[in-house]
Amino acid sequence: MQRTTTKGSTAMKPGSTELGCSIAFLGMDGVGKTTLAREVERLLAERGRSVARLSRREYLKKRPDGFVGDAMTGLYEASLRTLYGFAGLAGGGTLGDRFPARPADLMAGDFEALLDGAEIRSNDARALTSSMLCEIAGHMMFRTAVVLPAVAQGRVVIEDTHGIKMVVKQYLLAKSLVDAADPLAGQLDSLLELAIDLLRPAGAPVSLPVLVHTKPEIAFERRVRQRGRVGGMEHYGPVGRPADRASYLDLQVRSQRIFDTIGDRWDCLRLDLTDPQEQAAPTATETAATEILAAIGRPRVGHNND
Repeated sequence: MQRTTTKGSTAMKPGSTELGCSIAFLGMDGVGKTTLAREVERLLAERGRSVARLSRREYLKKRPDGFVGDAMTGLYEASLRTLYGFAGLAGGGTLGDRFPARPADLMAGDFEALLDGAEIRSNDARALTSSMLCEIAGHMMFRTAVVLPAVAQGRVVIEDTHGIKMVVKQYLLAKSLVDAADPLAGQLDSLLELAIDLLRPAGAPVSLPVLVHTKPEIAFERRVRQRGRVGGMEHYGPVGRPADRASYLDLQVRSQRIFDTIGDRWDCLRLDLTDPQEQAAPTATETAATEILAAIGRPRVGHNND
């Protein structure tokens, strides 16, 4: 992959007649972002568009070489190690004591099993803050080195989940560990504000941020039906609370409140996939995907088009 950066505004590959753009989804875990992204990808491909569905994790699984690959891998690993490394375990010690020594593949299944199976009883708010910083830097580099160059070539880049979602959850986990009087509480607020500004997508027509809604109870049931359980970062388990339904709903509701604020500031396209009749869900997804295709490249009120 060519390791160049781009301003990513209106550049096209030679002979292309259509501008590239990025579509990034935002919303609670289990809302249906990936299913919707796949439908958008399918419809765009049917229309002959060059489409790339990308994520930072999947990109790193390909073990990219060069300084970009090394830097992004380092930031990803640092985010995981600081997020979980200081977590206190039920039997004593920290989860970091059980981490594999570097170099190690932290995206391997055995490492994920270690994280999912750990009985976490506590965590460190400042370590979680460090993890936030790594996550912000990693997503900024992913956008600069991967997303914008693809857009500049005339491709439509689809991100199932915008990187701000992980930052929001790290923020909420850290905030749950500090008293309001602790100076770190205000610093975390400032860091989240900075992240929202730094990770804001480029203006239309280069990008289309999409905020997806559903009821958190529906999202929980969908997650359990898909995977048999919720994911390790989808509840307050990483800070020592039970990894149960109540913990999931608490984190997701608080996350969605922040996503709604971000949606206003980023002028997101808002879509609601809430439907009590499960058999109607594919229709809702198809309708939402059609709305997204209609919105691509369309100027949005209040959005910075620089």
